[in-house]
Amino acid sequence: MSPSGQGRRDTGSAGQSPRPAARPGRPDKRQAIVEAAKRVFLRYGFTDTSVDVIAAEAGASKQTVYNHFGDKKTLFVAVVETAQRDAANRSVARFAALFHESGDLEHDLRAAARIWTELVLDREMVALRRVIVAEQWRHPELAEEWARPRPAFDEAVAREIGKYVEAGVLDIPDVPLATHQLILLTAHEAIHRSRDGLHEVTSTEIGRIVDDGVRMWLRSYRARP
Repeated sequence: MSPSGQGRRDTGSAGQSPRPAARPGRPDKRQAIVEAAKRVFLRYGFTDTSVDVIAAEAGASKQTVYNHFGDKKTLFVAVVETAQRDAANRSVARFAALFHESGDLEHDLRAAARIWTELVLDREMVALRRVIVAEQWRHPELAEEWARPRPAFDEAVAREIGKYVEAGVLDIPDVPLATHQLILLTAHEAIHRSRDGLHEVTSTEIGRIVDDGVRMWLRSYRARP
């Protein structure tokens, strides 16, 4: 619940005319609204957040918010897309810095899996995931948006795995599928261990999850002599 009703929902009443479609606006103002909306959504959740509170947080008028996004749901989707894109970009940059084709396949896979796992356990990502879980019965479309593939980092890792396949080190008939399986064994296992962010997973625990997942994956896909 939001204090003093400040964050109450702003869903509109039946019979009211629909909101006007969003119109392009200044990119800096749009980004400021997205950042403000993220803070408010994390504070109150989706249902109990009002556009009035988001506008006040962003230092903008309510009409300006509507001009940029049209409605609250579209704004929430923009928050999710921005958070996931920024996290993926950070991960790709870290991957490029750490993955140097050392020739040590297990080392390289651990580096990639560690980045993945730390990404899904990032405090902001965990907090957004918990908002999605809390709202999934009333707004299942938000969960669908959260789960929509945004494959920039997956594709970067798959390309590197493909090089080991070409070199004969790995025997993988479907590289994208195998890459996804590595994610399930590491990052998704970490989410499970954290109970969707309710329990902190230590760096040591992350290391064990990554080591166990990579070893199991390699037992399936390392090329036999």
